[in-house]
Amino acid sequence: MGGGNVGNRVSYAVKREGGKEAYSQDVGNSLNSYSEGGKPRVFLSFHIEDEFTVNLMRMQATDGRLEFTDYSVKEPFDEKWKTQCTERLRRSSMLVVMIGAETHKREAVDWEIRKAIELGKPVMGVRIHRDKNHVVPPALKEVGAKIIYWNLDDIQKEVDKLR
Repeated sequence: MGGGNVGNRVSYAVKREGGKEAYSQDVGNSLNSYSEGGKPRVFLSFHIEDEFTVNLMRMQATDGRLEFTDYSVKEPFDEKWKTQCTERLRRSSMLVVMIGAETHKREAVDWEIRKAIELGKPVMGVRIHRDKNHVVPPALKEVGAKIIYWNLDDIQKEVDKLR
């Protein structure tokens, strides 16, 4: 399982608007997990080898139907990383796991799924490739998370249902 380095996967959660980074702000004592436009902030979890494909999805979603928050975590998978990741998950409305060939083997992805569940965040999986039946991460199976194929309309429908 991952040599202990998060460099094998990336998670995202800083909002990007018009090429500028804008960090979400707390509203009172509660964390704001929605954008100013009321869209849920979606925390993406995936294996770094799938980053190109995930970036393609992100670019397809620039029409405003979905908003992915964007953090790039490339630190050791340790307590500091876990603390930072927990805060990022708290600031998100839900977790979406992009399922590729090796996603199910990533220790950090498994941890993110379990932490999101612990925090009461909805979780779902999105299969990156329609023509492949990649293994679903065990934590997603355990909670019976919805698993769908990559289609922006279908992803949007599921995100709306989980809100």
